[in-house]
Amino acid sequence: MTFEEWESSNNAPEMLAALHAEQPRFLRKQVPQLHRFLIACCWKHQNLIPQDGLRDGLRGAEAWIAGKISKAELNRLNWYAEADAFRIDYAKSPEEISEIRLMIDGIEELRQLPFETARQKLLDAAYFAEGSMIYPMIERLPWVESLLTSQFLCADLLRKYIAPHLAGHPDRKGSKGFIYQLFRN
Repeated sequence: MTFEEWESSNNAPEMLAALHAEQPRFLRKQVPQLHRFLIACCWKHQNLIPQDGLRDGLRGAEAWIAGKISKAELNRLNWYAEADAFRIDYAKSPEEISEIRLMIDGIEELRQLPFETARQKLLDAAYFAEGSMIYPMIERLPWVESLLTSQFLCADLLRKYIAPHLAGHPDRKGSKGFIYQLFRN
């Protein structure tokens, strides 16, 4: 991917896939920034994440990044966040289904969709938020397919948090970086 392609793309999953393929070492060093990016994407779609457990978990992840809470506290918050996702995923009783319908009715973007379609979007957002909270704790980083290919990713936010060294960047000379050129001469 070139700098021009990076700057003009609206497809964050495609941008991340290109980085993963072309600059895997760079991407591995970006785990903290990717964590921030994922949380920012959750807040961008907060209308789809109305549950207190998930929102508290996202705030907890921000506090964990800032060093204000422990990993144990983040894991405790994640337990409640995951429970919120499970309530959508495993709801079967009329009362549980009614609770989901109320949530859907409160979200303009979902209101006009068929119930199962709206429920799935709500569920996808819940699992995206829950996984984003604990991203640095997931094995096999940096690539986590379910998170880094999500429909909830935003290309503009990706550009804000991740700045790869790409061919065609104004600060680069040819395919070698500016620093390389300084030491070479």
